[in-house]
Amino acid sequence: MKVIAIMNYIQDKEKLQVTWPAHLLYRQGFLEDGRLRAAGPFADELGALWTLEVETVDEAETIVKGDPLAEAGVCVSSKLYPLGPVVVSPVKVPI
Repeated sequence: MKVIAIMNYIQDKEKLQVTWPAHLLYRQGFLEDGRLRAAGPFADELGALWTLEVETVDEAETIVKGDPLAEAGVCVSSKLYPLGPVVVSPVKVPI
């Protein structure tokens, strides 16, 4: 199942910068095993969106709550949205 995770960060960009390397390392494991399909910060850097491929919403919640940003209090809230059927464009566009 695909789940969209929307995370909101505190406005303390210094604390975000300190925790960021651990977050990237954590995220990399899920990119490599295929559970994290897409991820990116919002333009204002006060949050991010992840697309996860998981068995259950509980698994997605465990992944999001295990992120070093969440554990350090940088991610102050998150919301999970299970998706129905997904349509993918056959045209390759740069991201």
